[in-house]
Amino acid sequence: MRIEFESGEPRELSLELDARGRWVSSRVALECGAGESFEASLRLGEDCDALTVVAVPDPLCFVPVREPPTVVLVTSDTHRGDHVEGAPRAVAIETPALRALAERGVTFTDCFSSTNVTIPSHVAMLTGLAPLASGVTDNRTALSDEPPTLAERFRDAGWHTLAVTSLNLLSPENSRIERGFERTISPPATRAAEKSVEAALRLLDDAPDRPVFLWLHVFDAHGPYEPPAELARKFYGAAKNPRDASIEPEPGMRVPPYLPGVRDAEYVRALYRAEIANQDASLARLFELPRVRRGVVAFTGDHGEVLGRHDIWWAHKDLYPDTLHVPLILAWPEAAAGTRSEVPRSNVDLGRTLLDLAGLRRTEFPGRNLTGEIPASEPRFALGGGRTEASITRDGLHLILQLATSTDAEHRTARERHAVELYDLRADPECSRELSLSRRDDARALRSELVRWLAGWRGERFAGSKRTDAQSLKQLAELGYGSAPAANDASEPLIDAACSCERCAAWK
Repeated sequence: MRIEFESGEPRELSLELDARGRWVSSRVALECGAGESFEASLRLGEDCDALTVVAVPDPLCFVPVREPPTVVLVTSDTHRGDHVEGAPRAVAIETPALRALAERGVTFTDCFSSTNVTIPSHVAMLTGLAPLASGVTDNRTALSDEPPTLAERFRDAGWHTLAVTSLNLLSPENSRIERGFERTISPPATRAAEKSVEAALRLLDDAPDRPVFLWLHVFDAHGPYEPPAELARKFYGAAKNPRDASIEPEPGMRVPPYLPGVRDAEYVRALYRAEIANQDASLARLFELPRVRRGVVAFTGDHGEVLGRHDIWWAHKDLYPDTLHVPLILAWPEAAAGTRSEVPRSNVDLGRTLLDLAGLRRTEFPGRNLTGEIPASEPRFALGGGRTEASITRDGLHLILQLATSTDAEHRTARERHAVELYDLRADPECSRELSLSRRDDARALRSELVRWLAGWRGERFAGSKRTDAQSLKQLAELGYGSAPAANDASEPLIDAACSCERCAAWK
C-alpha cells in the first residue's frame, strides 16, 4: 500500500501489509505542527497480484506521550460477589490477581447490578442508563444509536478506545454497545479469558504512547462450567467421586446436561469456583502490565449466578442477591490502597466514576462518582430480564415484586404475578426466610416505593434492533437464555398502581 500525503512538500511512503492479520497499524511521523492541516490518499500498489480488499478507518493524529494515561474496565460475566478471595462471606476460592488489585485500590463489598442479564447490564455500565431508563431489558435487543456511550466520551476527549469481548452476544452486530470503540475484537462464539487477555495486550502494544480506554469482557464463569481438570480436582478433591451412587442429591437438584450422572451439587459449585480461579490467572497478565498498574482499573461483574438456592440451579434467574451482588474493585493512583467500603453501591455508576478518575469531570455522562459521598440509605432498584420482576434494596431490606407469572419450571418453582417477597439481608443474607407477612409495614412501604419507580418506564426508548430469527434464538437458548418474549408490551406500564387483583389489594 502507498500513502501519499501533502503538508508543504508532497511525499509518498510504501507500506507492506500482513494479510494474515485483521489489523495492521502503521505510523507516519508528520512534519507539520499542531493545528496545521494535511491531505492524504491511500492506494494499493501496482504489484498486487491477487484480489485484495483493504478497509481503512479514518486516520488518527496525536502527539505521542511518554507515559500515557490508561483506563481499564474489566467485566466478568456471571461473577458472584462472594467469589472473590477475601470478600465478606467469601467462599473458599483463590483469586490472587483480584486480591493484588484490591491491595492497591478500594473494594466495594456491597455492589449490586441493575439487572440479571448480560446485554442490559453492559448497556447500563457503558451508557450510565439502567434498564428502566434505557428500555433495553433482554439479550435479544440491541442498543439504539441515540444515547452517548462511555467509549464515545473517551474517544471525543482524545483517548484511543479499545474493546475485547469473549462472547458473540456482545459483538457489534448483536449488541451495538461497541459504539465509540475504535477497535473491537469479538469471537464468533465464546472465548476463554486467556485468549481475550492476549488480544487486549496486543491492542495495548499498538498504542504505547496514546491515552487508552480499554474494555475487556471475560466469560469463563458462565455455564457450562468446564475448567481445567487440575483446578476441578483442587476445589472438589481428587479422591471424591461426584457420581458416586451413595451420594444423596440435594432436594430438587437439576443436573447440568453437560455433567450427566453427577449427584453432588458441591461438585458443580467447585467447577464454578475453578472457572473463576482459572480466569483470574489470565487477568494477572493484564493487571501487572506497568501502564495498567499506573492507571485506573475497574473490575466488576455484569450479574451473579444462583447455585441451588430458591430452587434455581446454575442460572441467573430472578433478583435475589445471588444474582444481583457482584464484585467491584477500583484501583487508581490516588486510591486509599487496600481499603474497603461497605456503603451500598451500583455498578451502573461506573462510567461516571471512570471519567472522573481520568480527569474528565466536565464530560457529560449520567451517574455519580462511586468514590464520592452517596447516602447509604438510598434505594437500589433492579429490573429483571424480560421485565418479569423488579426489586428494591434499602437499609438492609430486599423486596422482590413479580411483574409476570413465572413459567420457568426447569429452574424454579412458579412465582405468581404481583407476588411480593421480603428479606432482611443483615440477619439473613441468603434470603432463606421470607418476611412479607410478619413485617407487613416494611413490605408495604418498599412495595409502594418500587411501584412508584416502575412508573418511570417509558418503553424501549433506546432499544434498537431485535434478534428474532431462529438461529439467534437457538444461540441464546444454548447460553441458557430462553427465547420467550418480554412479559408485557413495551408500551404498557410495568405495573398498574391501581391494580385491584387479589395480590395487589392486600397491600392497599
